[in-house]
Amino acid sequence: MDSSRLTRQVNAYIKWRTGILQQLMRYRSWLVSNNLHSPEIDERMKASVEMLNHDRIILAFVGEFSRGKTELINALFFAHFGTRVLPSGGGRTTMCPTELLYDPNDKKSYIRLLPIETRLSSSGLSSFRKIPDNWVYVPIDSTNPEMMKKAFSEVASVKKILREDAAAMGFQVDVLEPVEDNRDKVYIPAWRHAIISFRHPLLEQGLTIIDTPGLNALGCEPELTFSLLPEAHAILLLLSASTGVSSTDLEIWNRHIRDLNLRENTGVYAILNKMDSIWDELEADAYNHEIIRGMQAQCSRLLGIAPEEIIPVSAKEGLLAQIEHNTARLEQSNLPALEKLLTNDVIHRKELVVKNRVVKDILTMLHGSRKMMLRRKESLLEQQQILLGDVKDHASQLDKLSIQSKSEQAFYHKKLILLKSSHKAIVRESSTMLAHVEKEKLEQYRQSAGKALTASWTVVGMNNAMDKFFDNIRDDMITFTAAKDEVQKLVAEIYANYESEQGLAPIDYPRFDCKTYITRLDDLRNKSGSFRRNLKKMLTEQKSTSKRFFTTIATEISNIYLQLRKDGSAWINEVLLPIFQNVQQQKKLLEEQVFKLKSVSDHGDDTKTKIMKIKAMLDDINTQLAQADDILNKLRIPAPIERIKTQPPKKPPHNFKP
Repeated sequence: MDSSRLTRQVNAYIKWRTGILQQLMRYRSWLVSNNLHSPEIDERMKASVEMLNHDRIILAFVGEFSRGKTELINALFFAHFGTRVLPSGGGRTTMCPTELLYDPNDKKSYIRLLPIETRLSSSGLSSFRKIPDNWVYVPIDSTNPEMMKKAFSEVASVKKILREDAAAMGFQVDVLEPVEDNRDKVYIPAWRHAIISFRHPLLEQGLTIIDTPGLNALGCEPELTFSLLPEAHAILLLLSASTGVSSTDLEIWNRHIRDLNLRENTGVYAILNKMDSIWDELEADAYNHEIIRGMQAQCSRLLGIAPEEIIPVSAKEGLLAQIEHNTARLEQSNLPALEKLLTNDVIHRKELVVKNRVVKDILTMLHGSRKMMLRRKESLLEQQQILLGDVKDHASQLDKLSIQSKSEQAFYHKKLILLKSSHKAIVRESSTMLAHVEKEKLEQYRQSAGKALTASWTVVGMNNAMDKFFDNIRDDMITFTAAKDEVQKLVAEIYANYESEQGLAPIDYPRFDCKTYITRLDDLRNKSGSFRRNLKKMLTEQKSTSKRFFTTIATEISNIYLQLRKDGSAWINEVLLPIFQNVQQQKKLLEEQVFKLKSVSDHGDDTKTKIMKIKAMLDDINTQLAQADDILNKLRIPAPIERIKTQPPKKPPHNFKP
């Protein structure tokens, strides 16, 4: 329902994020009006704006068939339509990976469907995303729930094909449903992938929902495992209360989710769904709760997570309760507890990312700018004191102050030239660093691995080619890291010298950590292991899948490699920005001071007029400082989840009772 906790908190997060964006734009205007902006600061602020404008929250629902994934999505997000919008009743439901989002580039609601026959190609989903002609485009009316329901049923469509044709497309034939009247044929999904875009308050605010079919799709669509799931901010593994953790549930957990549970920015939750199926109305509540706790303990042992991290719910009861507006039934479904979990954990993770990557950066720059304004104020107050003193000394003291300001202005002008020379030295030093992760080298590695596969399309050949590919990339990253450390030493020396000259406390300057990229590469290598262990079967029965596997892995490796180069290059451009900002603003301050001293020293004005001029300047600076303080205060407003004084437990207790 629209008034759900999750909806309210997502809206609160979006409002907070929008407020940060507004203050960022205010700060930029403030810099321009006070002549404190620079091209370097503009670039840094553009990057922050870009991040805020493209911020998304991605939730992925994973599990074997008939675990209630789609029903839970209906209950959490679409109950206000008064019906099951996504197919989640009896029979087949989601047969292909489905993304639900809002496409701001196409205001009309639609479904885009990628035909299953594209699996005969070795190209991955990322390639097909760039070719609209390969997709079937179906417009939908988002104001008509029944029409939406009918259109969305396409994701449950299947077709009958021969077993050997299914194997050629990369399916594990032994787990496919056979056609009743023709055992030589099996049912397969009609579509490889679906993208659904329509107007919904949460989707329009940047929420993306990923609904997945069972293990077979996870096993033969590598991009789902290596790209879509790792991008998710929360992954919900659906289990059935009637079966607990089955062998296929455990396989999904071990092969596709367990490693993601270790990542700092990804929340992973096990949802024990369909609790209404094991609740015995003839028994006491205490007995039923004990049964549920037993199920949690059993799932905990098999998955290797705490019992409190297994959340029991009934998606069906939660959906019906919202359609009926039955608050008691909704509480009994335990759906509000799951909403609370998603709110407090997932949204809080997003808040931390925005605070650490945007707010912290802007606050540092704003503090520096504010110091410059205070120095302007001190200079004007000094001039004011001179004018309020002995009239005979006015001219000489103002001239002395002017000479001092010009001298300092010349000093900062030279310092700026030296800084530019230092930056050139860093760029020269970094050219060696960036040479270790060049696009041309990456392409050579990729072509070499491809040729090795073509020459020996065997289990050993493919494993050797992949190992060599991973080794080459990792070696380059290690060498890049060593070169980066040398650059960082040079940067530290430049900052230490500047701090010593200016008598400043240590300045917080940007550092660059390569560990994240190496960890991502190692995670990818480990995750590819489950696919590579099945290479013999893939090569004999599903050659297209093995080719697609290599293409997907190579693409993900390339993404990590090129991202390292891009971020390393950006770091080089920004690493001296705190000093540049300080020196440039000092120089501008002194230029302005010299100009104002000349104005105050104008012999055509009497002392009273000069004092009035300075007072007007001080009033303006006080106004500007008040604006800066207001921006600071608004940027420091706690994020929505931080405002909760008493933090709830990480995993909510269950209170299920149908």
